[in-house]
Amino acid sequence: MDFSSDIYEVDLNLGTYKPSTSNHLISLTDPKYKQSSQMRPCLPSTSVVGYRFGVSDRAVAALTSSVLHDVGLITSNNSDLVVDKNKLRREKTKVRKDLKFQALSEAQALPLKWLYFDGSKDTTSIEERVDTKRYKRKAEKKHLSLIEEPDSGYITQFGPSFGTTKQISATVIGYFEGITRYLSQLLASGCDGTSVNTGWKSGVIRCFELKLGKPLQWIICLLHFNELTEASV
Repeated sequence: MDFSSDIYEVDLNLGTYKPSTSNHLISLTDPKYKQSSQMRPCLPSTSVVGYRFGVSDRAVAALTSSVLHDVGLITSNNSDLVVDKNKLRREKTKVRKDLKFQALSEAQALPLKWLYFDGSKDTTSIEERVDTKRYKRKAEKKHLSLIEEPDSGYITQFGPSFGTTKQISATVIGYFEGITRYLSQLLASGCDGTSVNTGWKSGVIRCFELKLGKPLQWIICLLHFNELTEASV
């Protein structure tokens, strides 16, 4: 399973979504569509609402088609506007690309001052091929989520295998360099209190400081510290 999917890199907010010029709804009275055997209106808002409420593609397609039928755009003699689940999936792909580009453009225009990160592990199913046979097994996947403050803005999530402080810090810095959003104005970094993050000599935040050539404010969650204290009692 690939955790680097675009859907992890955008905030699906219908109120701020701005579809590209290619995503406008077609006019049902436009002469250039009258002779077409198929009319394909774009459905960006429908796709986003389906994401927001966690509705399946099949259910969203059925609801959309039923609404078009109720308002008279789908009849027994004209079914060109019927929406199926594959149509919704194509629309979701378009919306993800537009939202990713929009979020990236907005982020690049603003300096990053407070960066928070947290890693976690998930178990997922993977498929392996041995000779001519395929086998499924459970595997542990690591990923790292990044947000910025204020406003708790979601930045991205990584899905590669990593674990050392140098790998984590290099991955984070490389990501921002790749999108030309540099960390020169970074003032603080926040994370949990595990040693891989907060080691005074080679922790992740310390690696940030060495890379940037300046000290940062450390904002540490003491959850793990409290657990260690209770365990020692």
